[in-house]
Amino acid sequence: MPVAVAHRPRINGSKTNHYGIEVAKGLTWKGWEPGGEYTKHVILKNVKVKTQKLKYSNPNTRFFTTLYPEPIVLSAGTSFSLPVTFRPLERNKYEDCIEFETTDGKFEVPIQAVLPQHNLSLPEHLNFGMCASHDHVQVTFELNNTSELTTKFVWLFDEPFTLEPSEGTLPPKSKCTILATFKPSAAVVYETVIECCYGNDLSHKKNLRLEGIGKLPHLLVSAPGKNPKALQNVNIESVISFGDVAIGTTIEKIVELHNLAPVNVPFTISHPTRDTRIDTVFECLETHGVAPPSSVYKIPVIFSPHTVGEESADYLHVQAIGNMSKTVVKLVGKCKGPQVSLASEVLDFGRIHPGDSSTRSLDIINESDVPAAFQFMIDGVESVFHFSIECGSIQPHTTQTIIVQFAPSHPINYYRRVTCLVQNQYPLFVDLIGTLHTELNKPAVLQPKHLNQYRTNMARGFSVFPPEQLNEMVKTGKLQQDNDGYLMHPPSEMLEELLPPAVSLEPMSEYFNDGHHGDIMTPAHVSIDVCQVDFDQCDHQGFIEQKTLNITNHTKGKITIVWMGNDSHVFSVTPTTCDIPPLKMSSFRVTFKPGGPNRFFGSELEGYAFYKSMRDYRLVQDETFCPPWCLTVSATGHTFQPGHETFLPSYTLDVNKVVFPACDVGDSLYKTVLVTNTGTTPIRYTLEDDPNGIFKVKPTHGLIRDKYQLLIFKMTPKEKKTLRHQFQCRLNENDKHLQVIEMLGSSEQPKILMDAEGVLYFKPTCVGTSSRRGYKIRNTSRIPLHFEWRIHYADSRYIKVEPVKGTILPNESQSHLWTFTPVDDRKYVLKPHMNVDDIRHIGEVARRQQFSLRAAGEGSAGELKADESFIDLSDVVVNTAIHKDIVVVNNSNCSLHYTLHVDQLLEGSYAEEAMTVDPLALELDITQDILPARSRRIIRATVRPVRRLTYNFRIAYQLLTPDSGGNHPLSEGHYPLCEMTANGVYPVVQVTDARCYGSASGISKARLWGLFSLDGLNTSLDCDPSIEELTYPKPTRHSTTRKAPVNTRTVMDFNFSAAPAGCEPCVVHLMLKNTGSVATEWSFLFPEDLHLELEYWAETGEFDGDELHEMRIMDNKLFTVEPKQGWLAPGHCQTLTLSYSHDFSGTDRLPVLFKLTQGREILLNFVGVTVDADRKYVHFPSSKHMFSPVPVGLETDPKQIYELYNGGAVPVQYQLDLTALQYVQEENFNHKIFECLNPTGEIAPGTTANVEWVFSPLESKTYMVNVPIHIIGGDTALITFTGIGYDKRVMGDTVQMNSQLQPSTVPSVQSVPIPGQLVYLSEERVSFGNMPLFSQSRRMIYVTNHSPNHTVSFEWYVTSAADSQMVEIEPVSAVLEPGESCMCKVSFTATGEPSFYDLDVICEVTDETIMANYRRDLAAWEAEKTRQQYEFTINDPNAPKPNVRLCRQIAQENGRQSPVSEEFKRYQTLPPIKHTETEKEQKDRQYRERHTDTGTPLWEKPEVPESFLLHLGITARTHTIAEYQSNFPNAVQKYFIDRSMSERSLSSSLGKPAASKKLPDTLTEEEEDLVTGIAANIIRALLDDHDFHEALREIPHEPVPYFTQFGEKPQTLSQMGMKIMDIEKTGSPLPPLPAPEKDMPDVRTHTRATVAEVSFDVNSLTGSRRQSVKSEGHMPAESPVPKHIIAESIASLELPARSLAQSSLALHTEEDYQQSLREERKRIEQQTLKRLSEFGNVLESVLENTIFNIVNESGQGEVNLTARPRIIALPPSTPPNQSTRRGSSGSEAAPSRLTRTKVGSIKANNSMRSRSPAGSVRSGGGESHHSSAR
Repeated sequence: MPVAVAHRPRINGSKTNHYGIEVAKGLTWKGWEPGGEYTKHVILKNVKVKTQKLKYSNPNTRFFTTLYPEPIVLSAGTSFSLPVTFRPLERNKYEDCIEFETTDGKFEVPIQAVLPQHNLSLPEHLNFGMCASHDHVQVTFELNNTSELTTKFVWLFDEPFTLEPSEGTLPPKSKCTILATFKPSAAVVYETVIECCYGNDLSHKKNLRLEGIGKLPHLLVSAPGKNPKALQNVNIESVISFGDVAIGTTIEKIVELHNLAPVNVPFTISHPTRDTRIDTVFECLETHGVAPPSSVYKIPVIFSPHTVGEESADYLHVQAIGNMSKTVVKLVGKCKGPQVSLASEVLDFGRIHPGDSSTRSLDIINESDVPAAFQFMIDGVESVFHFSIECGSIQPHTTQTIIVQFAPSHPINYYRRVTCLVQNQYPLFVDLIGTLHTELNKPAVLQPKHLNQYRTNMARGFSVFPPEQLNEMVKTGKLQQDNDGYLMHPPSEMLEELLPPAVSLEPMSEYFNDGHHGDIMTPAHVSIDVCQVDFDQCDHQGFIEQKTLNITNHTKGKITIVWMGNDSHVFSVTPTTCDIPPLKMSSFRVTFKPGGPNRFFGSELEGYAFYKSMRDYRLVQDETFCPPWCLTVSATGHTFQPGHETFLPSYTLDVNKVVFPACDVGDSLYKTVLVTNTGTTPIRYTLEDDPNGIFKVKPTHGLIRDKYQLLIFKMTPKEKKTLRHQFQCRLNENDKHLQVIEMLGSSEQPKILMDAEGVLYFKPTCVGTSSRRGYKIRNTSRIPLHFEWRIHYADSRYIKVEPVKGTILPNESQSHLWTFTPVDDRKYVLKPHMNVDDIRHIGEVARRQQFSLRAAGEGSAGELKADESFIDLSDVVVNTAIHKDIVVVNNSNCSLHYTLHVDQLLEGSYAEEAMTVDPLALELDITQDILPARSRRIIRATVRPVRRLTYNFRIAYQLLTPDSGGNHPLSEGHYPLCEMTANGVYPVVQVTDARCYGSASGISKARLWGLFSLDGLNTSLDCDPSIEELTYPKPTRHSTTRKAPVNTRTVMDFNFSAAPAGCEPCVVHLMLKNTGSVATEWSFLFPEDLHLELEYWAETGEFDGDELHEMRIMDNKLFTVEPKQGWLAPGHCQTLTLSYSHDFSGTDRLPVLFKLTQGREILLNFVGVTVDADRKYVHFPSSKHMFSPVPVGLETDPKQIYELYNGGAVPVQYQLDLTALQYVQEENFNHKIFECLNPTGEIAPGTTANVEWVFSPLESKTYMVNVPIHIIGGDTALITFTGIGYDKRVMGDTVQMNSQLQPSTVPSVQSVPIPGQLVYLSEERVSFGNMPLFSQSRRMIYVTNHSPNHTVSFEWYVTSAADSQMVEIEPVSAVLEPGESCMCKVSFTATGEPSFYDLDVICEVTDETIMANYRRDLAAWEAEKTRQQYEFTINDPNAPKPNVRLCRQIAQENGRQSPVSEEFKRYQTLPPIKHTETEKEQKDRQYRERHTDTGTPLWEKPEVPESFLLHLGITARTHTIAEYQSNFPNAVQKYFIDRSMSERSLSSSLGKPAASKKLPDTLTEEEEDLVTGIAANIIRALLDDHDFHEALREIPHEPVPYFTQFGEKPQTLSQMGMKIMDIEKTGSPLPPLPAPEKDMPDVRTHTRATVAEVSFDVNSLTGSRRQSVKSEGHMPAESPVPKHIIAESIASLELPARSLAQSSLALHTEEDYQQSLREERKRIEQQTLKRLSEFGNVLESVLENTIFNIVNESGQGEVNLTARPRIIALPPSTPPNQSTRRGSSGSEAAPSRLTRTKVGSIKANNSMRSRSPAGSVRSGGGESHHSSAR
């Protein structure tokens, strides 16, 4: 509501309180004049409870004066009045003050004199609230003139605000009312500030803030109790249906006007046809109003029908203010009338005798709910038929029985068709028949069948012939009988087809067309010239003139007329009986004999005419029987004397105005008017006919003796116009009693108003589809019309309409739905038309009207496209939904009706099953729609996968065409729209790294990986969750018990190993990585996280042992997980910290549920063992152990390892009971299936012992054995060892030979950092794979110092002395500066027996920065200790006490030495055992340790900083050479097999491996350099000494010593060569060579095979050579090269050369041949030398060191391996001919000197290639194994 807000009232009052003195705030003088004197008083009141004393001072100016300042004493509650006088001199403003002083303080009272000024008081702002646009809201407020001056004011405002009056003048202290109006024009918020200018010159201004909100009016119309349909479709009109309403009644219905706006909305209601139509049956009582905000306004509408069976339609227009919205209300109603019927159409009274009478009952039935009056048009006084009730009223749904009596007086046949008029209904007819027989006259009995026969004969024209003629015609054959027995012409003379069809008259027409009132002249057999005889006023009752009736016989037979009644009646006819010849006329006289004066008389005279031959039944045959014709004449008269008043009529009419529906010219319409005689006297009425003959009435006069009289009015227009007439009904023959009955009607032709001037435009439509558009037509006439659309046959394939035909009511508008279907891309212009007929003349072409329509459309080729033809939704979590908007584009200029189809294709392991079971995983929010032209539609696609599969969706569209039955596909084919793919995934996480420290710092990563079952955990996390696991998709508290039910079957152990009680906790870091493609939410749920918190009364209070154990673990937080939950994005990692505290001895178990939201649930059993300090304990993570599968039939089975971990604080000894192995051996033919090589041993605390096993299967099956492991002084564990043997011939490549004991995915790169870690390894696990025995492999790793400011050093150790024989790392130790890295070469040598290796090498890292601080502190401590040993103190009490800090040795320093050797102490992994102390005991002990007995603080000896340990895991598997060549034939060439290793024993220290060959400790670095330099100079001098070379050449020519005969020493290559030369010199023939096809083997192959078996000791490189011996399981060594082999080789090369020499003696001499032979022999010797193992070792070592140095220099940035090399060619150092000769002889050619700019770009010479013993080239990354050079 509008609100006017006034100024805020002042909060402060007129008085104030100062220190208990209440005084006015000030004094103000107004209305003064200069020279006057004005006095006011300052009232001081003491409001305290004690007396106060005041002092005051005079005002400062002379204009204000007061009393002389004297102290004022005020008791409690008393007051003092101080007068102040003001004496102004001029008109100015005066200000001053009076100061008062109390004991508590001072205060002032201001005084002033002001001049009078203009001032107006008005509100601060006006809030008009909300108002509908174009409406207005008014607010009134008062404008007060608070000044003493007459003030003029003017308002300055803008629209939409107005104020009245806008200007004026206010007298002093007066006010006026201002009317403010807010009239918004739009729906916006209006805020403005208007100004009110006032004063004489309008210089004063005040502001008034005005606020108002304009709202758009929104009105909707609906039927009562229904929602407005316009909410769904704004174009639909609201329909108010009144249903069927009885004629003559009025029904009211409510139209609900919904105002959806929050403001009042004025509206107007217009009824367009109210003043233009004559038959408006709807009326709205309201024409305007105001709809309240957000409410329903009810509008009454009245329906008053007046034409039975007429359906009416009309329209109301509801329009909101400002023409903002307009709603059309369609009013529909139908008028229903009575449904009265007669139970019988014929009453057959049969045959009776004179003096008798017969009665029949006639039921009149009203089947409707409308009452109706009825009247039988018969006068029972003069008629032989008498009705018990001639007129009356019948109520709805009732039946009334009327008794009809038949009392004839003449022996003839009687037949009369009586009309029953019914109010507002067509007349009813009943046929009354009967026959009277006398003794003399016996006419044929009239039966009901004769009536049908007569009507047929009359229609065929036979009724005008008398029966005797018809009988004669039948006899002569001129007439025949049809199947029904009716007369007809013979077929040859058939005339019925030529006759016009019989006119079937409606009941009203039949009633009216009696020959006098109707227009249709039916052929009458007998006619009377008048139908009523009116004697009018009869003054003289004794003499009344008779009236004449003329009756004409129109038949061809003689007829007889018999009148009922006699002369005693008031009205009578004479003669009573008369015969009339054919086609003749006879006259009768009507006599009126009134029975008294001043009365009205009226009667209906009844007579019957019949063929005279019908008087005797013997003259009539049944087929020619003709019933009589009834003649009636109405006779009236009265005997009122002149000057006498007639009776005063008392009557009512049901209607005074009769409105006829419209009809065409020549049509007749009928209406009924009911006259009710409400008096007791009869009423005589007379109606005059319309002189134009348009309106008629029947009866025109009569006497109403009963209660009702029905008048039938008829309208027959003669021209097309509106018709009006007034019938003057004269009652009781008195002009005073005239009743006017108005007649209204019209004659019209069908008229239709076409929308848009008969033009229909279709929007462009896709070819083959359809577009629909509604087209409105309106019936502007008052005639119900029948319409039918006609479309040319050629156009019917393009266009159609619904409905094709139908009925349109007067004033009704209909919307016809047109469908346009183009077939090609072009424009169409079609011209259908509509034929309109009057509903009463359907099919009459002459009356038909035609209206044409011009339809224009365009066909266009259209298609749908998607912005993205392929949509990849990537990965979607199973059972979750992802939404994607598909943008469908229609680029054509036509709208497209389409429907979408989705085909789903699945890919995955169980896709076929899912295709048949799972529903469609894609949902579209729109599957069928209409896309307008050049537009796009966004379709929301929702993908909800239910399995971990790849979902491929093919979305296609199908164009639709609309019709009446809906939308139907245009074609069967689908057009592709887009493809969508989605991968149903589950959240997946993997443990990618694991680290441990604390009590588990000595556990390697591989062992930790097994303790925590991380391989199984990762495998389980990668599997699909079960249905039970998805019961709770998110972590939920759902358990009412402490043992929560588990929905998963996957159970894993997280084993924290074992440690002594009181030691530091076992801390494990796990790197959790989201390896999937969707975000993952994970959580660790402890039992308390799944337990519902129950009320106290719901707890049982009884806990079992397991529950108590779990409660102890959770209360003491033995197991912790940090964080317990988290969220990981795809590819992100998070470190989990799991810890176990060793607080209580025993085994602790806690089930923890690892839950992935929308994913897997895995039950993790946290297991930790705490061991007492003195208990001997070996930790067994599992009671089962699986050996690696071994194939059956190996020559040597590999060794396998079983680890035993000592989790206690004391050394333990173990012993395996091998009795079960004997049983297994006996069951397998005394073959050792399982063999334990070291069944006993000792394990140091915190270390691991390796128990060596050999598993040797005999068959392809699984072997199992239970072996007890006894711990001396401890428990015994029963371990089940399982081994699987398989047949490699059967399994083939399906079973791969593992290079590790247990297949594992332990990561080789560290991802989880450990607190305090400075150094990182590039790889933490190095796998050498499968290797043959007597081979060597290398790997490179980097040790990097990540610290920015700490220098560190590292040193490598092995955990077992035996490991040093296989592993070699160099450099063994090094120092790393901050940010520096060092490359280490790890070499693994395969020696001994075939085995599995899983070695743990420790890298001890020392922080040199902290160590330097330690050394400095230690030196200071030792210096202080030395000083205290040699100094003494003189106690001087006067000297100041210095800060003395004593040094002490840590107590029990020697007792804390570890019993183990010094070598193992440096890599001891477990921390020292600690005793758990209370906090107070710990503080006391620390105080005693840090202070002497006198309280002097002690300086403890600095402790050595702890070093950091890094674990390097090394795995490998060794095979025998034959086994390796069999299993890995393609990998043999990668290794150089040095068989001489089988004879060598590698020596190394127990603590450190022989990482490098060091000189004795006594040899200094300078001495080592000196020896190396001397040896290098000697060797270089020998190589350059020519005499030394000559001496070497003479050695083979020296005589053989005598002692060579005592041994078979293999000949050297030079000796073999000399022997061959001797053979050549002596000319002895060479041994014959075998045939090359069969006997002679390939020289190269045989030589390679032989040389491969020759091996030398490494020491042979220094000059000593010895023959290798055969080792067990290996091939024996043979002589280096047999003579005949070399001879054969030379011969095979010599023969072609010699033959070539013989064939070309002219070209080559013998000297040339010998030179070529020597060069070839030298080449063979060089190749043979290259195949020796010694040469291979040297070459391998050279290449290895070269590559290592290059990579190391590249890592340090000295060499850029990726740089492009620069090559500079220099002149050769030797003559070209020498170089060429050397090259041709096969010797090493001197390479050209090349100058390279970068060392890293050196490329290997192609002439030098390394070959393995098998003859293949070896070049492996990170390895350099070369046995020979080609």
